[in-house]
Amino acid sequence: MVSITQELNLSETTFIQPLEGSDTFSIRYFSPKMEIPLCGHATLASAKVVFSPYHLTEVHFINIQKLDLSGRASEGQIIMTFPIYETQPSEAPPALLAALGINAINNAVYNAETRILLMEIADPQVPVDLDPDFEALYRSHDGINGVLVTAPSGADGYDFHSRYFWPWSGTNEDPITGGTHTLLAKYRCS
Repeated sequence: MVSITQELNLSETTFIQPLEGSDTFSIRYFSPKMEIPLCGHATLASAKVVFSPYHLTEVHFINIQKLDLSGRASEGQIIMTFPIYETQPSEAPPALLAALGINAINNAVYNAETRILLMEIADPQVPVDLDPDFEALYRSHDGINGVLVTAPSGADGYDFHSRYFWPWSGTNEDPITGGTHTLLAKYRCS
């Protein structure tokens, strides 16, 4: 599966297989480097793919962590259910901040299930302007799968902005990452 993912060279590739019951599938996600536990946009796409040929309006995907990621069709939309993860206080190494080009952070927390370091910054423009040194970023930490940088939104109608960098596990930056919202949702609503 890693070989296929490397050949496709996308941020993630998903493999699904029917399990017992007509509405349950195993789901596995791979970056070009490794298997990853959860990928939001790929789960959503997988639900869309299986609804028609299996005549389903609800689907259950069981991932490598044995989570039941469910989705249901409702009025032309797909509603997904994902876990909400806790975070614990953490430190952001100076080398990591330097590689990202960040001078100061408000807070740093870590999530064990995803192995993601979340860093909150005050200025909403900073995440937009980040241009990381990815080689230095990779060398700056050896205990995470990725680093999530978030800031409160400006006056654009959104609650917050975020960017996810993961040279340790996938590509340099994941452009669409529903998986990070498993910890962002609770962090931002606390």
